[in-house]
This record gives sequence, structure tokens and C-alpha cells, in this order.
Amino acid sequence: MAVEPKPIKITPSVRLADLLAQADRAPVVLEKNGVRYRLSREDEEQGTDVSPEEYQAILNETIGSWADLDTDALIEQVYRWRAEGSRPADRPSWPT
Repeated sequence: MAVEPKPIKITPSVRLADLLAQADRAPVVLEKNGVRYRLSREDEEQGTDVSPEEYQAILNETIGSWADLDTDALIEQVYRWRAEGSRPADRPSWPT
């Protein structure tokens, strides 16, 4: 399970060195005036250890794997599921 990055509000008192020290341990999310930025080490692994040949083989297996899917039927089911709702009728409502 992925860990949610630690959010940090940026104020004039926040020191860059402290932010970098925290990002050394794990990615952090910086927030200033409602805008969020992700800060992480550049040398962090961004993907997996899959070679280009293995990656191409995975793509070849995956491409077209849903080609036999009846998209019209799926769309109809989605609309029906939305109309029926996903929650049980006896589920308590949120307090107001």
C-alpha cells in the first residue's frame, strides 16, 4: 500500500534545509496559498526494474486484451448501475 506524502504548509518561517531533510526520508507535499507541490529526491526510483525488452513484452500482452469487450453493453451496465446505486437501501445516511 502506498504511503501518502506528508503535507507541509509553507510559511515564511519554513527553512529549505529542513524541507530537503524531510524529503530525504520520504516524499513530502508542500502547500502554499492552496497550491500543492510534490518534493522528493531525484534519485528515487520512479518505476520498476523492468528492462525495455520486458516492458515491450508486457505491452504486447496487454495491448488488445480488451478487444473482445462489448463496449455498448458495458456502457449500458454502467448507466444501470448508476441508476440502481451502489449502496444498500438500509445504509444509514450521513448526519446533518
